[in-house]
Amino acid sequence: MIYRVLLVDDEMPSLRYIQNIVEKYAPSFKVISACSNSEKALEYIQDHPVDLLITDINMHGKNGIELSRQVRTLYADIHIIIISGYAEFEYAQGAIQASVDEYILKPVSVSQMRTVLGRLKEQLDTEFTARMSKLLPLIACGCAVNQKDVQMLFGSSCFRFALVRFGNLNLRLPETLNVTSGVLSSDAEFSTLCGRDEDEQILIFHELNMETLLTDIGVYMSQHSTVPTWTVIYQSATQPIGMLAEFIRQAIPQLHHQASIGRHQILPLNASYKLEESPHFTASELRQLSYFATSGKPSSLKEYFLSLASDWESMKLKQEQAWTMVRQMARHLAGSVPSLDARLDDVLSEIQDLFLYASSYGDLLIGIYAVLFEDNASKDRKMSTRELYDCAMRYIDENYVKPLSMQSVCEEIGISHTYLGRLFRRYGNTTFNVYLTRRRMEAAMQLLHDRPNILLRDVAACVGYEDSSYFSKVFHQYSGITPTQFAMRK
Repeated sequence: MIYRVLLVDDEMPSLRYIQNIVEKYAPSFKVISACSNSEKALEYIQDHPVDLLITDINMHGKNGIELSRQVRTLYADIHIIIISGYAEFEYAQGAIQASVDEYILKPVSVSQMRTVLGRLKEQLDTEFTARMSKLLPLIACGCAVNQKDVQMLFGSSCFRFALVRFGNLNLRLPETLNVTSGVLSSDAEFSTLCGRDEDEQILIFHELNMETLLTDIGVYMSQHSTVPTWTVIYQSATQPIGMLAEFIRQAIPQLHHQASIGRHQILPLNASYKLEESPHFTASELRQLSYFATSGKPSSLKEYFLSLASDWESMKLKQEQAWTMVRQMARHLAGSVPSLDARLDDVLSEIQDLFLYASSYGDLLIGIYAVLFEDNASKDRKMSTRELYDCAMRYIDENYVKPLSMQSVCEEIGISHTYLGRLFRRYGNTTFNVYLTRRRMEAAMQLLHDRPNILLRDVAACVGYEDSSYFSKVFHQYSGITPTQFAMRK
């Protein structure tokens, strides 16, 4: 952030000297004007936002203390440095009464001014972030704001905006931003706001050329995301900060229209963008689906779903279009499969979850097949996804000493491998194998802690490993030391 400085001194050599120090040794400050008397300074400051006033104390007309008092009534938060060739107490006392930040005696040294400006920069950074965290969310949501505050914080600066989506669309989110939290982070180039959920952000860039903007966006996405899908909609033209809400209003629908599962995209905002006509299943395709679903030919049905996934990948189908087609499919099938019709609302809700976490269209359609047709999952239909996950976790915690597998857990819970894997990614941000290994290793560490002299083969057997050598290898990979070394430390 660059802070705006107004210099006031009726001696031009002194004015130029301070200006040179600021410009050469304080890159976070910029001298936006230099005035030769208090009257000109007051006239300027009434029409232009200023972060820091640096004024001499002894000038013709109003002195620096009188100027400071008047400026303070106009802008309570402005910072003020008074420079004086006088050390008398009454001047220092007047400066204190005028609530100045620093009182510096002439001759001013470079090191002294750098120290003072460094101290003020820290204060200004803290204040800037606090003000941004209050004002930016209001601006982003189109709420009424104090324009004087906006002018003071942003001045005449222009910005470029970007709407960022990490991962797939959340189909349950509204297409408007009604509330957002404060500034998440800021650096020299941009500030960040929360979007409609934790996977969405709004970036506010200070004035940049397009090449730098796209580079910064690419670097930011590569550093902050490992998901297979992310989408960025950015503003090509610079805009005043007051246009942020309008950008968001236009960008959210475009994001919904253009996000595609399994792809990374950086797209310019296009206010005239029109949604492509959504593809749909033909009547013959729907009859074919119904036949496969009711004729007891699951292999043919699976092949159809895999073929469909391949087609969607090759045509780079948009996520919103895929959701339209899947709903069409599910509602049609419900007409010919009574068990599906009875639970259609729950099925569509589960499929929405699959859309949120799918890494590709193949991944998505495998999951949809499991939800639609794997009818052995009776518990799956009676429990919420969170309850299913908790049930799986309890079963693992109670049975990790056995030769447990993903298959055995799926059979116990009554869901497919794909569905169980989805639950682990959604609620645990992990996989079945990683969680089972962690659970066994934690149990082994507790056992070694309580009984350091226990035999290695007994530890392995107690936590679900038949081969003590394999157990020792897994333990070392997990903890960085062998079971024996761990026991000796304890």
